[in-house]
Amino acid sequence: MKNKLHTDRQTLNELEIINSDDRKSTVFSLLNKTVTTGGKDKLRKIFLEQEYSIETIKKRQEAVKYILSNRKSLKFQFGKKLMDQLEYYYFLNIDPVISKYEFVNFFEGVRYWILFNSYYKTFREGVNHLFKFFGILNSLHFRNRTGDMPELLKEIFNEIEKVLKIDFVREILEKGDKGKPGFIEVFSTDRCFRKDYKDEMALLIDKIYELDVLISMAKATEEYNLTFPEFMERDKAHVEIAGLRHLFVNDCKPNDFKMTDGNYFMFLTGPNMAGKTTYLKAAGVAVFLAHLGFGVPALKMTLTTFNNLYSSINTTDNLDRGYSYFYSEVLRVKEAAMLLGKYNRSFMIFDELFRGTNVKDAFDGSLLVIKGLLNWQSSIFLLSSHLLELAKEVSKLKGVQFNYFDSDIKDGKPLFNFELKQGISDERLGLLILKNEKIDELLIPEKDTYNKLML
Repeated sequence: MKNKLHTDRQTLNELEIINSDDRKSTVFSLLNKTVTTGGKDKLRKIFLEQEYSIETIKKRQEAVKYILSNRKSLKFQFGKKLMDQLEYYYFLNIDPVISKYEFVNFFEGVRYWILFNSYYKTFREGVNHLFKFFGILNSLHFRNRTGDMPELLKEIFNEIEKVLKIDFVREILEKGDKGKPGFIEVFSTDRCFRKDYKDEMALLIDKIYELDVLISMAKATEEYNLTFPEFMERDKAHVEIAGLRHLFVNDCKPNDFKMTDGNYFMFLTGPNMAGKTTYLKAAGVAVFLAHLGFGVPALKMTLTTFNNLYSSINTTDNLDRGYSYFYSEVLRVKEAAMLLGKYNRSFMIFDELFRGTNVKDAFDGSLLVIKGLLNWQSSIFLLSSHLLELAKEVSKLKGVQFNYFDSDIKDGKPLFNFELKQGISDERLGLLILKNEKIDELLIPEKDTYNKLML
């Protein structure tokens, strides 16, 4: 049975998971190692649809592990250009020849050649690409004839084997690398590919794209040292990660993440630039990737499944609707509350609630929301905050664990170790950072300038 990890556009953007603009650095762009356009589209669909089942996750993990152990035999040799040309040829809006008899094909072919010479050239180029494609396909199948493959790969190679047994494909392969299609063969092969075996060819091409995706996942797993998570069946939500990293941070300091044993709300404190937001995003990305069957940037991860991933990190005002920054924050929290009533197990991230209002309202509003969220014990909530008074009030509540990032001061400058600790931080570095950037000095006019202004 397939489930869905519900996310929305804001969550995908805030966690930098995927964006419509491929030029922006995202988790998708980082992990996408596909070669073909079709493979990339198929991987993008996985990221956007977020459908999962424990069975599908395990199948993907097993396939990727097998590929990592058999890199040489499973080398992907279908280039982007070849597959694009083949797909263009497959969807060509020119009718193939009608007859299956060579004698009739000859006269039909002559008609195309005389009246529609460009069509014949198009057919010939397409069939040449097809010859090359089947040669690569046969070589791939030959290298992987033996071995007990996992189910996903077995399905792909079973389909490859079926196609390689089709008569017109066997005739192509018998010609070898030096074989070139003759005049009549161009038209008969075209008819077989685009008409007689059209469904089989479509399924085969789709399986090649699927193989591209799985090999891409293997490449990403190796390049970024990803680890496959283990899913658990428990009534209460559970996430435990050893050595969690963020993919975008070079030499990232690994930290553990543990939300188990009745603690389902994390209250995170610490000074600016200490690593709070990066840590929150890393946790959200790990949960997301785990549900797609990907490896995660960590040493080890165990978790229960979730059906909702939600974040409120970079909420902005909406001038088109006349919403202020604060009201946009309120609507975001309202949406979270409505989703909790819809989905029985959510993973929610909040980075500093109600920044768009005064401290008193932010305190009261945050406390109200936290108390409400604590009613949903089957979900997990992460909240970062600078309101120390709020931390003291929340410490009286059950189900909350407190973590913080701190820093050291050396020669008047903050030094961050990015190490997660238990407890509450009371450090405030905002003023120190402002002074280190000499903001106060820049705002004082030079003496001559000041004197001129006074005159």
